Amino acid sequence: MLQIVLIEDNLHFRRGLEQIIHDMSGVSLMGSYANAESVLKKISQLNPDIFIVDINLDGMSGIEFIRRAKPLLPGAEFLVCTINDDNTNIFESLKSGATGYVLKESSADEIRSAITEIAAGGSPMSAYISRRVIASFANAAAAKPAPAATENLTEREVEVLHYLARGLQYKEIADRLEISTGTVKKHIRNTYVKLQVQNKVEAINKFRAF
Repeated sequence: MLQIVLIEDNLHFRRGLEQIIHDMSGVSLMGSYANAESVLKKISQLNPDIFIVDINLDGMSGIEFIRRAKPLLPGAEFLVCTINDDNTNIFESLKSGATGYVLKESSADEIRSAITEIAAGGSPMSAYISRRVIASFANAAAAKPAPAATENLTEREVEVLHYLARGLQYKEIADRLEISTGTVKKHIRNTYVKLQVQNKVEAINKFRAF
């Protein structure tokens, strides 16, 4: 059973997220909180699989919470769910340890998909956020990756990374390569290991840096 802890100070939106989680099979809401401080106090007792965290909380911000909680629970995943779509918050969240970033305007189906994807080892992002991340590397040289960065990658893994860096979603990559989305995710997980990165943003950054 996938265990989730929710941190959201907007009562109406928190109730909506709670309902989304309750409606998912194989998923359990371990706790729902209005602030990060109360969660940190009992974090060792909670130890969920996934934290869903807002950024703009009363008191400690969601970014600061992730920064403090990640070293305590390195196996947990952190999914940011927020209205903030600016580069500063996006990258500070990812640098702090978030493995997914979705906007509150996302539909219930999109939030369910994000939970499923992050549990499977992916890094879900709203389409707009993915474009912002990719755009941040738009001024980087378009040279091919250096051999040292990709010498252990297969040709197919390089193809998948190429499409990922262009901002394509998993299904779009699967359609382009005529493979399943599960196979796409498997290739991406393999590249994480080979490139020694933790998430999609780091993989793209390393891929584009050479």
